[in-house]
Amino acid sequence: MTVLVIGLWLLHMYLRVLPEAAITLLWIGVTLIIALGAFRRHRVRRAAFLRGYLEPTSVWPRRLRGGPLMALRHLLAGMVLGGLLLIALARISSPEAWAALLVAGFVLVAGDALFTRWLRGHAHPDFAPELARRAALRVAGTLLIAALMVLALQARYPDLTGASLEQAVWFLVQHEGARSLLLETGLQIVAAQDALRLWLGQQWFPQGVQSLPALLGWLLVLVEQAFLAVGFLLLANGLLPLRAVDRSLDDPRNAPVVE
Repeated sequence: MTVLVIGLWLLHMYLRVLPEAAITLLWIGVTLIIALGAFRRHRVRRAAFLRGYLEPTSVWPRRLRGGPLMALRHLLAGMVLGGLLLIALARISSPEAWAALLVAGFVLVAGDALFTRWLRGHAHPDFAPELARRAALRVAGTLLIAALMVLALQARYPDLTGASLEQAVWFLVQHEGARSLLLETGLQIVAAQDALRLWLGQQWFPQGVQSLPALLGWLLVLVEQAFLAVGFLLLANGLLPLRAVDRSLDDPRNAPVVE
């Protein structure tokens, strides 16, 4: 986890000056890691579902265990999350955010180990690793999103109350630049969305978070933090080893008997 966070910090430092080819390779790499981790965990959940609902002698467990369509689904999701993660990494401006990412990584690893120990003797040994990882991801994700939201609420934002929407968008977009046209386009799109949210929040709602409408308006600004948290944890999930599921998962003759 420490190496991962250090690597992401180095990416943050150099993302804006990397050429187009390097950004594309990074995007492909992050996409494949996220997709691989999600795919292998999905196959475990699918195996548990098929064992519980289908007869062990049926041919459908083998046909529905997960193949190209499942892989394509996670590949597309990985492309979206990978791109959003790279954009979010380039836009991190708070040193505390890196500490939050590091702590969340430690929580993920420790939670995975603790849940694995607690599930021993209770969950099926083939499915316990997936249950433990799923619980650890949810705990770490909740804590990380909460921490990033607190940091975002404490951050300073430009005052756009006297500007038009066009001026607000142009003001934030012109500060986003990168050597890669692909990354620069993504940064400017996110900056334009930030400008729209800030402008609407400052124009339509009272200053601060003293009322429920104002609180809801400002929470829209924090969506990017959730994408950063989810992308980071799914990237870590793809890098962390999940205990290999025995090949008996694919053999319907080894299905548990429900009495």
